[in-house]
Amino acid sequence: MEKVTSFWERFVQFITFINLPIRKKFLLFEMGTFFWFCVIGIVSVGSLSFIHFRYAQIVHVNLPYIKALQTIHPELVVMDRTIALREEGTHCTQTLFALKTSLAHMKNAFSEALVSLQKQPSSGNIFEMVLTSLSKDDNENFNTLQEINKDIIALEELVLLGQKNSTGTSDEHSREFWKKIEMRVKKTHEKTVSFSKVVEERYHYYSTQVNNIIRISINSIAIVILLSVTLLMFFTRWLREAFSRPIESMIHQIHSIGTGEVDLSKKLKIKSKDEIGTLSKEFNKLVDTVYGVTVFKKVIEEDTSLETVYTRLGEVFEKEAGIKHYRIFDVNAAKGTMSVVYPYVSDESDFLSCNEEILHSCSLCRAQKTGHKVSSFEYEGVCKEFMKEEGKKHVCIPLIVSGHAGAVVQFVFEKVHSAEELEHINEKIFKAESYIKNSLSVIETKRLMNTLRESSLVDGLTGLYNRRFLQDHSNQIIASTLRRKKQISLLMCDMDYFKQVNDKFGHDVGDSVLKETSHILKKCVREADIVIRFGGEEFLILLIDTEVDYGMSVAEKIRLAVEEYSFKTTDGILKKTISMGVSDFPNDTDGFWQAIKFADVALYKAKEMGRNRCIRFSSDYWDQKANF
Repeated sequence: MEKVTSFWERFVQFITFINLPIRKKFLLFEMGTFFWFCVIGIVSVGSLSFIHFRYAQIVHVNLPYIKALQTIHPELVVMDRTIALREEGTHCTQTLFALKTSLAHMKNAFSEALVSLQKQPSSGNIFEMVLTSLSKDDNENFNTLQEINKDIIALEELVLLGQKNSTGTSDEHSREFWKKIEMRVKKTHEKTVSFSKVVEERYHYYSTQVNNIIRISINSIAIVILLSVTLLMFFTRWLREAFSRPIESMIHQIHSIGTGEVDLSKKLKIKSKDEIGTLSKEFNKLVDTVYGVTVFKKVIEEDTSLETVYTRLGEVFEKEAGIKHYRIFDVNAAKGTMSVVYPYVSDESDFLSCNEEILHSCSLCRAQKTGHKVSSFEYEGVCKEFMKEEGKKHVCIPLIVSGHAGAVVQFVFEKVHSAEELEHINEKIFKAESYIKNSLSVIETKRLMNTLRESSLVDGLTGLYNRRFLQDHSNQIIASTLRRKKQISLLMCDMDYFKQVNDKFGHDVGDSVLKETSHILKKCVREADIVIRFGGEEFLILLIDTEVDYGMSVAEKIRLAVEEYSFKTTDGILKKTISMGVSDFPNDTDGFWQAIKFADVALYKAKEMGRNRCIRFSSDYWDQKANF
């Protein structure tokens, strides 16, 4: 039984090409598919050609006959009735005129029919033109139509003769004349009726044939398609065993790896000896390798901050790659600096293996500058900023995000004594690089989110925080101030007669004045203080943790700095002044936004008193404002 089963398995593998190379499989499959398409095409084209042939006969032959007969038959009936009325006393001239009119209608109908029958096809491809030409080969009916046309012409000549001789003829001649006309009309009528039956029979014959061939074509094509689909399904089912199913399993495993839900116990089944079988073996090995990296990526994608991602990256360096000494530096390209983000240290200079200057100027870092991996294993002393320690080696790997090094990972190793140790270190670095490469997209996304969030809180012209920053962070600022039992001095600043600058020098100069003013404001306050562009030429300064009268002293300092500053324009030097209102939170009010309003009221008072001055808020100003 086993031998029989084995024989049939080999036979099935033989007829389904399972162990053939993929190129030959597709070649044989292509030939089979081409054969069945040819069969379907021959049946379809043959049946449609016959239908087209009969359709052309109906449209280009029968329809002109039918159209002509539909016009002739009623006219002959009218002529019979006209002649009968004439015998009852209708005037001869009127009767002849009516007959002539009917004959003219019949001649026109015949002319149109003859032109349509003799007209050659002028459109379509050659195949269609040949079929149309063959469909017009109907000499017998065409001759019959011409005979009827000759009878009508003869009848017309007789009527014309009657019109010429309508006067001066005897009654006997008149009776003979009308008898001839009547006999010829009847004879023509009989031919027309007989020809109508022939045309109608031919029309029904063609219609029946068209219906039959359509039915036969549909059944034939359906049978061929059913047979071909059945055979193709039979063969593709066996091909799928060696081709489709391994690919589907690979896709499923790849998707599972991407979602971190891969089941390593479910290996790909190898059922063929072709390229797919080889690929399945290699893929099973690959799954084992990338599983850990994939799960790691899934975890960091769900982390909320970039700092957490760096932390997890450092943890896998230790646990998975087995690297103990490392540093992760985050690069701030806008400021040209870099900082240690993991492991966290209180005093970075005490733990760095590099010159501390790289923290203040990231371009000194060779890996950050070049965007390439830097290794002292490959070239001793490759980076001048690395502090040479006896037996220490380093490998620095840049994390390229958005086209530049967004971070740098530095690994430090002890001195190696053999090629085996070096190979072991290379394996660790390779594994660490695998985690780094898979984390790049996540790091780039997190950095982009941080950048977008920061850009939405910064004024594009001056680089200062905008009002949205104050709205988002006011609660945090207030809570921190109240917790420390300190106060905030609020300085509302407004450039004097700033509209005149835009009107006289243009908005470019106005923007330049605002930029330079923002620089003055930042220089006059501490690093911990917050300068905000509140709107237009209006600025708000939050002096954090201040004492009484500190706000007025800073405001006066700013006023003098602006007054003494020379703004350069294309027309020369421009001198400007600034007015300021000062209030304290929570000394003046326990409402933060109310304190901002008080500073604005004090600014209004400074403007009212002549500008270029600093006014401390007083409750009297608020009463006056309310009364106003």
